[in-house]
Amino acid sequence: MEYNSLFILWQSDLQVIKTKDTQVREAFVDVADVQVGSRVLDLGWEEDCLECLRETGARVTFVGEDIRAVQKAEALGINGVLSAMPAQVISDARVVFYKPVQRSAKGQVFEWIDQGFQALEMGGALYLAGQRNRGIRSYAAYLQAVFGNSRRAGRVGRVEVYSAKKERSNPCQAPIDNRMTFELRDLPGSPYRVETRAGVFSRDGLDDGTRLLIDCMKVRPADHVLDWGCGWGALGMVAARLSVKGNATLIDSNIRAVSCAEENLKRNQICNAVARVEDARIIDRREKFDLIISNPPFHDGNTAAHPLIEGAFRALRPGGRLMLVVMRPAAYLKHIRRVFGQGEVVAQKDGYVVLKGYIGN
Repeated sequence: MEYNSLFILWQSDLQVIKTKDTQVREAFVDVADVQVGSRVLDLGWEEDCLECLRETGARVTFVGEDIRAVQKAEALGINGVLSAMPAQVISDARVVFYKPVQRSAKGQVFEWIDQGFQALEMGGALYLAGQRNRGIRSYAAYLQAVFGNSRRAGRVGRVEVYSAKKERSNPCQAPIDNRMTFELRDLPGSPYRVETRAGVFSRDGLDDGTRLLIDCMKVRPADHVLDWGCGWGALGMVAARLSVKGNATLIDSNIRAVSCAEENLKRNQICNAVARVEDARIIDRREKFDLIISNPPFHDGNTAAHPLIEGAFRALRPGGRLMLVVMRPAAYLKHIRRVFGQGEVVAQKDGYVVLKGYIGN
């Protein structure tokens, strides 16, 4: 199914839209000429835009890479689809809105513009919005390169809106290839052949925090391991290689990350591990683990860490361990000790700290 119009919004601008002026998002809908019965494909702007779109009487499909955003859309009665390749899986939509997650890589935004071109029907329009100091001009230039036409369609406050019309069946330039491959040879169980994509944490190599945690995590041969917030799968792959009689479960709320993790498990022929998309804020499983490991997103602070610590306590077997690598560890360690009754600093290096909480036998 092709789509008549695509509307792309950049996350940095959503902070202004959500907190300052609801008329801004309403103006975006007006620029895109959303009408009753319009087929609408929303690529990630979540509930603020969805509520506005729903009021237009349009038929809306929400596409997001994060399962939590999709669940929010579904809670509003909107058809939700979890995908990192919207042009391949979405059907019955007319107008599309897109919001990458905050701190998305430029290459990821370019990739979704490519997807937008493929999703449009001939004559359909793509709308791109953002602030001048937040990358909108470079995105508009890429829009021009793909469509062969681009114009500033309007301005709302500090936010500029650009549009481009699909006038040909093929883009003016080939779609961007955001895949990156490399090999790791200095980890337990090496070598590891890795493929990543733009928008996945530490896409160009192993970050120092994850490396420090790998050095400390001491996986036993029969351990059942949970890698929480797995990204492209570094921790889970090493854990699976070390737990030769056990297994590893890798979870992340982002399908782009999980797709990379699944590919890396296949590339390295790791058969005792599985990667799944799950709401990583919630660890509420019947399955119990001997070890839970994580490099939680530091920008989420306690919003991510506290549910992880509390969920890990419930999901660990007697004698089980939780191991985290964090920066600014005081609040994390305090909460680990509050929940587990005991916790300790295992290692420190270059600002990263590995913490451990454990359950007695």
